[in-house]
Amino acid sequence: MRWLPRMRMLLARRPWLYWLVVAAVAAGIVISVMTAMGDVRRQQQAWGQATTVFVATRDIAVGEALAGAVVARDVPVAIAPPSAVGAMPSAATATQRMAAGEIVVQSDLVSARGPLALAPSGWLVIDIPRSDDPLDTTRTLFERGDAAVVLADGSIVAEHAIVVDVAADALAVALPRDVAARVAQAANQRVAVVALSSS
Repeated sequence: MRWLPRMRMLLARRPWLYWLVVAAVAAGIVISVMTAMGDVRRQQQAWGQATTVFVATRDIAVGEALAGAVVARDVPVAIAPPSAVGAMPSAATATQRMAAGEIVVQSDLVSARGPLALAPSGWLVIDIPRSDDPLDTTRTLFERGDAAVVLADGSIVAEHAIVVDVAADALAVALPRDVAARVAQAANQRVAVVALSSS
């Protein structure tokens, strides 16, 4: 604290230094306030500007048509995801589960209906008959969009498959084109088995 008397003496002899310090502090405060006000103004503009998005009105399952399950709403730009859907295709199908109130983004849908809606480009969809055993528990095991593998005669004939439709007597499965013929043959011989996969 020995510097305080010296500082007072210096300021007393040179008062312009005092006013220079005051002006610098004041300028710093003004700049800080203006920066903060600019940030507030930008946030107000972002929250004030609205954009139209589509929101799920209820829980939506994989493979479900979005018509009637989503509604257009205006929300602040600040909360709209960059990939939010602004125009809903008439044949939109959900590619993943969505919860009620969730904003629909591009990766949530495809512009197609039916089993092919969940099949990747270039894949084929094959119908695989299910067991005739009424006690077969696999009847309730599968859901649309499940990742699966196809086995036959004790080996895996398709490492990657997607369940695209579930019926009482068969499963529709999307498969890469290069293994589709083997799976179709196994399905025709009623030896094809679909198993869920964690991948």
